Amino acid sequence: MRFDKEARPARAAHESPAPVRTREAGGESSSSLWKLIGAALALLALLLIVWVAGHVHPEITSVSAAPVSQPLPGVGDPVVTGTAQALNDRFALFVENEVHISALEDITFIRRRYSIPESALVAPRPDPALFGETDDPEVVQAVVDSAAELLDGQTLAWNKDIAFMPGSTIRYYCDETILAIAWKEALGNSAVSFGEIKTADGSQIRRYIANNSYGSDVQLYASDMARDVNAVIALNGDFYAFRKMGVTVYQRRLYRNEGKNLDTCFISSNGDLVFAHRGELQSDADTKRFMDEHDVVFSLSFGPILVENGVLLGPETYGSYPIGEINNIYSRSGIGQLGERHYLIATLGEQGPYNTRAQLYTFAGYLAAKGCVSAYTLDGGQTAVMIFDGKPFNRVDWDSERTMSDIVYFATSKDAGEGAGA
Repeated sequence: MRFDKEARPARAAHESPAPVRTREAGGESSSSLWKLIGAALALLALLLIVWVAGHVHPEITSVSAAPVSQPLPGVGDPVVTGTAQALNDRFALFVENEVHISALEDITFIRRRYSIPESALVAPRPDPALFGETDDPEVVQAVVDSAAELLDGQTLAWNKDIAFMPGSTIRYYCDETILAIAWKEALGNSAVSFGEIKTADGSQIRRYIANNSYGSDVQLYASDMARDVNAVIALNGDFYAFRKMGVTVYQRRLYRNEGKNLDTCFISSNGDLVFAHRGELQSDADTKRFMDEHDVVFSLSFGPILVENGVLLGPETYGSYPIGEINNIYSRSGIGQLGERHYLIATLGEQGPYNTRAQLYTFAGYLAAKGCVSAYTLDGGQTAVMIFDGKPFNRVDWDSERTMSDIVYFATSKDAGEGAGA
């Protein structure tokens, strides 16, 4: 499902237009100096791009990249590879943020744009000071209120009147590019952990596979992988290495195309969840066309689809699904989309007196009730784990994380080393 700007809630007619910046007295010489510095840096960056383009072979991957297996024959190379492309991406953002905005700052306010290059193996560092934990919903509400510009009129599933699980706390992180809130509820005598995320850019929803190497025998704890890539919040992925079926797309490369028996969740460059039903993509060519049409960056292949176009799908649509023990009482994990660059992740399991797991349809109902217009199942059981600030947020089965092959995570696109407004 694609969320276009036209689908956003309209701003109220009484809202003020974007503020107009005026030149402060005595600030003209300082502004001119900064413009000169910005222009000089832009020229330096351009010279660096020209040098790299002439000296770096286009097929050489980023110097920080671990070796990755080759894509399936005939599928094609990823759109974003190589040091030259990554530098081009960074240069384009630099020009937009520093040169264009500096030139217009005396005329009008322009919001800076932050994006994570698709080729980056590690996301920007979140600011440790912006993480918080509280048992007072009013504290979180104040954080939500401060994120009004990022939310851009969208309503959160989280609200201060939720019946939070007794004895639990709420965790949060907020900067100008991401708002993430994690909380727990006791539903149907199960402990359900929710994580709600709103990002500024589609590049902030990402996938990481252990050792950054498809097909590697290496498995890692989700918490370790989340810390390694600077995730604000993360969820276990599909554990692709545990089975031979499913469609695996990573960094725009198609590695496995066995989607006959599984629904697939593709993630587009806009950050949208886009579904393909089992058997829909019959050949590599079909899958590649689908990837091109939806500008797919990576995939998650577990399923089944739980909510599609705002409709909760029932057990009759699941059929005899081959994985996930959908009709058994089991710990669950899933990801949903609430709106444009707006997500809900969840796990269901046992904690304290809340000692009942659930069938898949029950879990699906909880995601739908929170307003998900799209939702998809990820690997459950002991694999089901939500990570916040590098630590498990939910109680994992047997009180012990298991190693796995991949995570899906959300990151800030503004490095903690950047100054305010930088």
